[in-house]
Amino acid sequence: MRLRPDQLDTHLKRSNTMPIYFVSGDEPLQKLECIDLIRNHYCKQGYDERLVFDVGKSFDWNAIGEASSNLSLFSSHKIIELRMAAPKPGREGGSILQEFIEKENDDVLLIISSDKMDKSTQNNKWVKSIDKVGVMIQIWPIGSTQLPGWIQGRMQNKQKKITHDAARLIAERVEGNLLAAQQEIEKLVLLIDKDHIDIEDVVSAVADSSRYNVFDMVESAFLGNIDRTLLMLNGLKNEGTEPLALFGALMWEYRRLCSIAYEYEAGTQLENLFRSYRIWDQKKHSMTAVLKRHSSKSLDQLLNYCATIDKTLKSGQKDRAWDQFSTLLLAIAGINTNKLQIS
Repeated sequence: MRLRPDQLDTHLKRSNTMPIYFVSGDEPLQKLECIDLIRNHYCKQGYDERLVFDVGKSFDWNAIGEASSNLSLFSSHKIIELRMAAPKPGREGGSILQEFIEKENDDVLLIISSDKMDKSTQNNKWVKSIDKVGVMIQIWPIGSTQLPGWIQGRMQNKQKKITHDAARLIAERVEGNLLAAQQEIEKLVLLIDKDHIDIEDVVSAVADSSRYNVFDMVESAFLGNIDRTLLMLNGLKNEGTEPLALFGALMWEYRRLCSIAYEYEAGTQLENLFRSYRIWDQKKHSMTAVLKRHSSKSLDQLLNYCATIDKTLKSGQKDRAWDQFSTLLLAIAGINTNKLQIS
């Protein structure tokens, strides 16, 4: 049986117990919520013992069979959670899972979670068996056009209504990150003491809790907006932002830019890269702008300068690091990189 995440609650309320659930996908919030919903439902049915296995390279698959056979003296029903990064258990793991499915042990519920499945994995025998006797839930990312509606639905669950424009503003801010969207929803529910939330309410709540954002600053540098980039950097410094934290966020964005630049110069279409690296529509303009300004070679030179900043931070020279952040961001924004001094 295959279900969408939004069908799971109704299924649990109407169906008898199932032996196995397989939740797969790359979107963490929906995946976690589905697993929590399944677990909580079965706990209420008397499945009060729980074992969790994280599958790594040296994982002993026999542990699944042993766990399903050995029930506690204090519990007659058990939940086994199997967390896999990739849904590829190998020959041994697939055989163990197939054996578990064929035993049909009504006293044990198996919840498997993994990243997204490809087509070849869906054709494996153990996956097809789960499809026949259990429930498979595939999680798909919420697209940029769907996200405002998703936010409105979440607000309705909180007994509040939000206009489409207000929901769209939140969607633009979180750029597809559902965890961040959920945090924004929770914040608005706490801050706005009325049932109908409009765009002015969202803007007001953002203003009340505004902070200079590292990712906004990096985007400004990508666009070549020098004055705004320096203003935001100084704002972060004045707010007491920890330089190491700033550097970590900056490097996450910068390494992604480097990877895109290499693949773009190797011949990959830019739109394909945007899809692959999940560059949302709001970010495409800034990413395109910086790729026009920098080659992979010039980005490599700046990466060497990033190593210099790393050394500065590790030596505890925070004031010097702020000056180096400024130099790096100006270089990204278009200042002549030949002036960078790497030491």
